[in-house]
Amino acid sequence: MASPRIGGPGIGLSLTGAIGSRIPNPVTGISNPTGGSNAITLPPARIQNLPSGTYLVALGAYTSMQLKDPVTGDWTTINASPTLGPIPVDSDGSNVRLANLTGTPVGGLITNAGTGLTNGIGTVTITPSAGASVWVSVVGGAINSTVTVTTAGTLYTFAPTLVFSAPPAGGIQATGIAVISAGAISSVTVTNQGAGYTLAPTITIINDPRDTTGSGGVLTVNATLVGSGTLTALYPTDPGTVLTAVPTFTFSPASTIAVTAIMNFTVTGYTVTTAGAAYGTSLPFVVQSVGNIVAGTRASNTAGPISDTGLTFPRPARLVGTSTAGGATTATGIVIEDAGFGLQAVPSAINTPSNLPTTWGVGTFTVGGTTDTSYIQPF
Repeated sequence: MASPRIGGPGIGLSLTGAIGSRIPNPVTGISNPTGGSNAITLPPARIQNLPSGTYLVALGAYTSMQLKDPVTGDWTTINASPTLGPIPVDSDGSNVRLANLTGTPVGGLITNAGTGLTNGIGTVTITPSAGASVWVSVVGGAINSTVTVTTAGTLYTFAPTLVFSAPPAGGIQATGIAVISAGAISSVTVTNQGAGYTLAPTITIINDPRDTTGSGGVLTVNATLVGSGTLTALYPTDPGTVLTAVPTFTFSPASTIAVTAIMNFTVTGYTVTTAGAAYGTSLPFVVQSVGNIVAGTRASNTAGPISDTGLTFPRPARLVGTSTAGGATTATGIVIEDAGFGLQAVPSAINTPSNLPTTWGVGTFTVGGTTDTSYIQPF
């Protein structure tokens, strides 16, 4: 469908019946913002469902869109990033929402999956050290990485899409890609072993839209599941409150499980620990975040990317300041041009001067969440 014209030179947005006047604020009980408006401002760790209707949604730089996942019953997050234009969204009032998840944990890197646990959804209790986020555990039910090409098919011109059947509610759906050779399916690579399956899934083969001839392929997942008695996935269902440091987890039963929280930090401030020298008189310098991704290796037979560092694609933070008259760096007057997004841990700061100083400046970041505004226009 065509998108309606919502503005032009000298023409403001049409705010008649705008969404801002239709969403009650759960804290104050009044609309947020007050009066008709298409601006929705969310503090960190705040979530807002879209009412039933069709909208153009222009996400803020720190806001994610979430879609209800029919497999897990949880919300799938679309990584936030300013787009070239608004996103058309059709909401039934319960399947789409905006979420400012900055300053909260969004996942966990499983580095030790434990042993001797009870297979199923929620059989391990996960308790964070801070922030009161709520988590679901999945034990066992990863698929075997071996997929047999039972029938290779013929005349495939492009590799088809593979859809693995879903596990029971709360589990993680497996994924994989096909490889073709001489018009036939030659092999399958499992890209995500999933979690929570009780039986090996079936695979539906869907032709690439450009392929009008390929047919006949049949694929079979190895019937033996793997990861029994180990933590194969975990994910949050409630982000909890804003944090300024990475929380730790305790597990019951404890086993040998080890998980590092994957955060969605933004930079909230900068402290100079070494001012440096010879930066020049009142010249600009740039501070950027590095070390934005959690270190570590995901344990075998655990679901990715939900349980590893591929869960987010961090956008580095960028701050700009001006050196003092004596040529040293200072945090006074520093401007956060971009607070970053998806910073999985407290990052380090790298200082880039306009010229080569005799002594480099050093500083540290403070992290947390960032209030953000998105714009929603009803069709």
